[in-house]
Amino acid sequence: MNTLLLTFVFFLIQLGTGLSILAIVPLELIRTSRLTKIQFVVLGYAIGASAVGIILGLCSVLVGDIRLHLAIMIALSAFGLAWTWPAWRPRTGDAGQIVLWCLLSLPIALATWWWTFGAFSHFPYSDLGADVHWMKTAQEYADSGVINPYASQSYIDLRSALAGVLSGTFGLDLLQFGWIYRYVSILFFLVAFYAFAQGLYAEPMRKWITFFFAAAGNSVGLLTNGSLALAGSVVFLGVLLGNAGRNVKEDIPTGAIVLLILSAATSLLIAFMLNNNALVLVLLAAGLLLLRILGKANRRESILFVGCVWPATLLLAHRGSYLFIPAVFAAWLGYLLILYETSRRPARSLGILRSLSIALPLIICGIVASIVAMRLGYLPSANANFVFSHITELVLGKKIESGEELFLGTGPEVAVIELGRAMGPLFAVCIAMAMAWWWIDRSTTASETASSPVQTVRVSRLLWSWTIGCSLTIAVLSGFPFLYRATMIVLALLTVTATEAFCQLLVDSSRASFRRRASAAITVTLLAVGLVLAVYAFTWRPDLPSARYQDFLRPTEIAGAVLLMALVPVTLIRSRWIHVCALATLVGLGIALDRAGVAGMSKSYSYGAIPSGATSITHYNASDLDAALWLHGNLNKGILLSDPYTLGLIQSLTGAPAAYVFSNLDTVNETVARPVRTIISAIVEPNGGAPRLVEACTNVRSLLQEINQETYFQMGRADALGGILRPVRPTKAPETTEPPATASQTPDGTEEADRNVIQNVLGTGQDSWQLVAVINPRTIGWIRLEAGQRLSYFPPTEPLDSGFVKSLRAGPFQTLFVNKQTAIVRIPCER
Repeated sequence: MNTLLLTFVFFLIQLGTGLSILAIVPLELIRTSRLTKIQFVVLGYAIGASAVGIILGLCSVLVGDIRLHLAIMIALSAFGLAWTWPAWRPRTGDAGQIVLWCLLSLPIALATWWWTFGAFSHFPYSDLGADVHWMKTAQEYADSGVINPYASQSYIDLRSALAGVLSGTFGLDLLQFGWIYRYVSILFFLVAFYAFAQGLYAEPMRKWITFFFAAAGNSVGLLTNGSLALAGSVVFLGVLLGNAGRNVKEDIPTGAIVLLILSAATSLLIAFMLNNNALVLVLLAAGLLLLRILGKANRRESILFVGCVWPATLLLAHRGSYLFIPAVFAAWLGYLLILYETSRRPARSLGILRSLSIALPLIICGIVASIVAMRLGYLPSANANFVFSHITELVLGKKIESGEELFLGTGPEVAVIELGRAMGPLFAVCIAMAMAWWWIDRSTTASETASSPVQTVRVSRLLWSWTIGCSLTIAVLSGFPFLYRATMIVLALLTVTATEAFCQLLVDSSRASFRRRASAAITVTLLAVGLVLAVYAFTWRPDLPSARYQDFLRPTEIAGAVLLMALVPVTLIRSRWIHVCALATLVGLGIALDRAGVAGMSKSYSYGAIPSGATSITHYNASDLDAALWLHGNLNKGILLSDPYTLGLIQSLTGAPAAYVFSNLDTVNETVARPVRTIISAIVEPNGGAPRLVEACTNVRSLLQEINQETYFQMGRADALGGILRPVRPTKAPETTEPPATASQTPDGTEEADRNVIQNVLGTGQDSWQLVAVINPRTIGWIRLEAGQRLSYFPPTEPLDSGFVKSLRAGPFQTLFVNKQTAIVRIPCER
């Protein structure tokens, strides 16, 4: 219960902080900007989620007491919630909307939480691979009262600062928090989907169907900086569409379009030049202050507010917004163009749009087929990394090189896999069939143009969402680094296509007959149930890497298939509201089952084959937890050394620094990994005695000479303000580091020289730091890996050999702790 309450406080503080920043502008300006209450709340939360970390970082530099840090944030949040109350206060008429949203969202979020996380986890064991960095920073902050500004790679994580201050003051359990946080994360995404639908539709039925389709098909189960930027981008698109007007008569002036584009481009350019999140936050606050000084709440100021604040907020969350924001504007401009063309009489562009709606899916199929052929070896492999490197070097300061993190998110094959498991085959097939049905149905009508302005807008939305959605899909399939992360924008557009096709074929049409409903319901059910029974729930080959992952979701998939079949008769009931709701539920449930099944099977792509007996997807076990708890309670000044899998878990629970850094658990720079492996090899070597210690200390010297800034700051020797103001994007590409020299290669590579260098880094006396190695069977396997090999993601099951433990105790390294699978030893190079 304590964790549940503190998680609620966590989100409330983030929201209130963002609203306190938005309180700088007059409330009249917020009203004239046409933001709905939900869109305003999403904007406030997006600002606050990013700003909290920056503000707490400054507080930890200026104020020594962590309790005062929390008090400052609570006061700031309370002010924001109270001051902006008139802008977001629910009215009496909103009660029905809120209740309906809760009735839909709470069970949908629980189901999504289950198939994205809960089914594959067993507390306290779960997949912490993406959480180790923020948990380490949060635990360090909770223990020391200081946020490490060098811990963030290109942005401050949404969770680390605030979770750390709550852990340090009220004892928030970070492991439990991670479980509850995921569920609330999904609820936030559902709020964002509703805000998007609210911006696009004034009609209640279409708004709620769009929301339901987006919510049921949502496969993003964790709110991170990247997913916050994506969800904010989707809402930003809804804001732009709402400002463009919902009917033909509400044309937006050309001057307003130009001003909006220029203001957004200016925000992007200034943020790019500032190259620092704290400065971007200052810029955002300064822009809001300027709008208050102007004191006007006319149309021009509201356009400046939307065009400047939204892009700055998204960039504050994640630098991927440099891709997301142009995609949003391209989609918005496409909507304006298609709406204009279809509203003309006669609508001459319909032929072009028909050709595009047919050609674009065929192009996508051709690209996917080519990539599959390359994967199978029928076509030579090809990519555009050479061209893309020029762009990434300009924007990120890095080229696409093998072994780097940027390389892992590059290439059309990665894009196909990520797009495929986010979209699912059922959704792709059904929406293509719906578009074909719509064009065939339209060809039988007497007129080639829409019969009314309302119908014109509906046709425009259908053609716009399908055309732009397919175009962005082609862009994603190009393989540009991490462009596949824009999949949420693509799915939002295609969800609009699904809504319009559903409504125009099965709800609006006078020919939406019993036969049509039966055909649609039976087709979707057969496809979904067929996929569940033939692919997702059961396997034809037990030796496939994905086979055991199907066990986790098999009961869920089968129960969903049964419920799907039970809905078919309900869709045939004469009552309009009943059969429309049943049809929408059937389609949404089918999409959810499809994406859950794909997500389960594609786990093998991320984690490899799951070992027999494993009951959860995790990279640690009870032995690792025991060692981490011992370290946290008994070693206050220890620098850790181990394999990245073990190191990630130990750091996340202890907050202790490491001798080297890594981005992903299986992604370590080989130049850095080489001396680490040599040191650990010297420790685990059964014979050698003193020469083993000399060999280890020689490599320890070279490792400590290049100690990372994050660890150096934690040792109390780095500039905190410099860390806060350091650039997001490296100013130049890092130079290649030569392999560490051995003792025989180093002119002054004597034991005394090694000892002096190590003492200068670790210190002496009571303030000295200790270099500690954590050894387990995985660590021993890691040091013996060949080039290109990787460890299994899952923890080892074999214990440490008793003879190995005896040799370790008898060796020159001080054994501090031993359990069944883990040994912790100190490397005494300073004496």
